[in-house]
Parts: sequence; C-alpha cells; structure tokens
Amino acid sequence: MKMKIKALIFDIDSTLFDRIKAQGIILEKITGLYPQLFGSLRKEVILDTFLESDRIATDAFDAGAPSEVLRDLRSKYFLKSLGLSEDYANDITDAYVRQYPHIFAPVDGAIEIIEKAKRFKLGAISNGLPDVQYRKLETLGIRDKFDCIILSEEVNIRKPDPRIFLLAAEALALSPAECLFTGDSYNSDIVGAEGAGMHTCWLCQNKLYPENTTVQADFVVNNYKEMEKILDNL
Repeated sequence: MKMKIKALIFDIDSTLFDRIKAQGIILEKITGLYPQLFGSLRKEVILDTFLESDRIATDAFDAGAPSEVLRDLRSKYFLKSLGLSEDYANDITDAYVRQYPHIFAPVDGAIEIIEKAKRFKLGAISNGLPDVQYRKLETLGIRDKFDCIILSEEVNIRKPDPRIFLLAAEALALSPAECLFTGDSYNSDIVGAEGAGMHTCWLCQNKLYPENTTVQADFVVNNYKEMEKILDNL
C-alpha cells in the first residue's frame, strides 16, 4: 500500500548540517587565533582529538547533563588530551560558539532536497542547542522553509523519546503516520521516530545496521540522491 506521506521531518546535525566538516573549518580558525597554544601540533591530531572530545561531551549531554556542562567538558577534555593548559577552555568555547553556526557546511544534497520538497510540509527535530541550531539553518538558507522546528532544550524532551516526534506531528497538524522522519543516528532518530509511529528514512552514509536491533527503517539511503527517488514514489 502506498504511504500517504504529507510531511518530511529531518534531524539537523549530520543530516542537514555537516557537523564534521564544519568542525574541521572552525578548528582551523581557532588554531589560527591561538598559534602559541597549538604550536606545531598536526591538524589531523587536533581534529581527531576534538571529535573524540565532542563525542564524550555529547554522550554526557544525551545522558542528561545540562548544556553548559557539554561545552565546558568538551573544551577541557580537548585541551587536556592534547597536553595543553585547560586555562584556555573558556576562550576555546567562546570562539567555537561564536563562529561555528555561521560555517556554511550543508550535507551533500540536503539543501536541494529541501528545495524540491514543495509538496510536503517540512519539519526539523534536534537535540542540539537553540543558540546554534537556528543559526545553522539560517546559514544554510533554509530556516524559513520549515513549518516547525522542535529543539530538545526548548521542550525538555530529547530524542529518542517518542514524545518529541509527536510534538512535531502535532505542530504540523498531522498524524505520525503521515510523517517521514530522516536522520543519521539509528538509535536517536530511527528508533525514536518509529516509536512515535512515523515512517523512517535512515541516512546511513555507508554505516552498518546496529547489532541486535528490532527496529527496521522503512528506507535506507546513503545520500540524498537516493532519497530523491523515494520521494518521487511517495
């Protein structure tokens, strides 16, 4: 039976906004601001260390840590792991937050898929922080394309809790079954959306299915070119 999809809802980070690409760009800016601190450290080492620090901080955030802890923990762990003084943590955090959301770093095909989805209502759901998530969408030039944007810090519910997905469906005045949610995180996006009764599209980007999962995405795509073909048949 053909799905009666009336809305496309997207995750933001690593689904619309290429977070890793943006972090690489912003780290080049930060190291340029503090050459005396980073010295001759290789760019690859700096980026890998930051990404690991970001993963640890994000895990803490997803486990319930407040947003101010997320940013402080990330900067301190980053500097400590590089053997650098944590006294610069506040400076690193300030520079990151000030410039990061203004980096133009769309996931390949993301802007095009939003532009082509005129026959659908559009929504976005993110566990990210409001002061950067709205600016990211503005930088990508697509914020005004969305009929609703639901951020965890504004509703006090985080993915994969199905309630945050239900809030989006309610804001769009649709049933969950009329919504297709697309995201890159299987546990946060696909499991959460499926639990709310939405159809799901996993932007897997060549990742493998998680082991022992009982949830199956309705669609699995590596990129937005593949998703375009799916939308043509909805």
